[in-house]
Amino acid sequence: MRGRREHPAKVTGQIAPVALFGILIAGGVLAMMFNTGQKITEKSQLANAADAAAYSGAVWTARHLNFMAYTNRAMIANHAAAGHFISYVSWIRYVNDSIDFIDRITQFIPYVGQYVDLVQMVAAEVRDVTETAARLAIPAIDGWNANFRAAQLEAQASLALDHLHDLMQRTAQVYDPAIRINDRSELDAMPAELRTLVDVDLIGQLGSIPTFVERYVAGNDRGSMGNLVSASLRTNGDTQHWIAGERGWRENLLAAQIRKQGSTANVQTASSADWRASDQLQVRTLGVFGWGSWRRVGTRTSTARATQFDTNYRGVPAYYNVAGNPGEHFLRITAIATKRQSQVATTDVFGMHASEQPLAIAAMARVEFRRPSGGVFTALRPDRNEYANLFNPFWEAKLVPVEAGVAQ
Repeated sequence: MRGRREHPAKVTGQIAPVALFGILIAGGVLAMMFNTGQKITEKSQLANAADAAAYSGAVWTARHLNFMAYTNRAMIANHAAAGHFISYVSWIRYVNDSIDFIDRITQFIPYVGQYVDLVQMVAAEVRDVTETAARLAIPAIDGWNANFRAAQLEAQASLALDHLHDLMQRTAQVYDPAIRINDRSELDAMPAELRTLVDVDLIGQLGSIPTFVERYVAGNDRGSMGNLVSASLRTNGDTQHWIAGERGWRENLLAAQIRKQGSTANVQTASSADWRASDQLQVRTLGVFGWGSWRRVGTRTSTARATQFDTNYRGVPAYYNVAGNPGEHFLRITAIATKRQSQVATTDVFGMHASEQPLAIAAMARVEFRRPSGGVFTALRPDRNEYANLFNPFWEAKLVPVEAGVAQ
């Protein structure tokens, strides 16, 4: 036994704690990378949802403004069409009255009187048909304009009732049902200094959109509606000649001039409207001191009025336009997309817990008035600019960089 060699005991299992510690570190790193990747993915989705919500809201708002512009133009066009119709009625009555006057002169002339009688019968028939059509057309035109006014009121109410927020919310939830847009409870969880900036921006947006447009009443709008109707009648020479000018003809003789004089005047108040047309044949002679004044030929002036065919004719008593003085008006649409971090698919191992503050991304869009240049629309002169208005449907939407002071 004394000669037996003693061997030291083998030491095993010392690498296990080191390996276990390495696995724990690797697991923590993997969990952190997973959580970070999930948050990056969620933020990317939030950014897409915020952009989509802001742009959709801006497009929705621009379409409302363009709708008001189209209906304003339609109401003015319908009112002008009624003026054309009344002018035509007055002219037809003038023709009929003139033939009656000629018939009284020629009725004793053989053969001629018979032909004039036939023409007089045809003219009377045309007058009756025209007046019957006016009794249908003028109330129909006014009723159509009443529908446009009701549609404008609904569009303005849609802007005022914050339907914009509902639209942006539905748009964002296409990306993720858990995403909220401009949600008060979510935004209250942000840091106080950031929450103050967000509140100022969103409160300003909530107040600016409903007040962006204003209802104006004819007769109390500094003559804007009357000027627009007059401008629509001056779009071409034929229209101006037919309603505002002397519709008819003129003959110059040696010592006399004969003309067919006719014009139509527009009368518009906040409660009613009227077109007043008159036509008559006039003559003036050359005297010692020059041409005399125009005198009516015959005993009467042919007239027509819109209220003869619709006693409640209103024309365009009210309309909507951009509020305030003319200027470079625009609307800013802000969408702050939030999602609670507890709803993000992350792991809570190693003491990692979701923050109480939500993930938040802001996007901004702009609704602005931009007149197309060239092509169909003639560009304005370089020294002139068309201010924002609701008579030309040139409102468009676009995404813009987020301004300072808005959550990012």
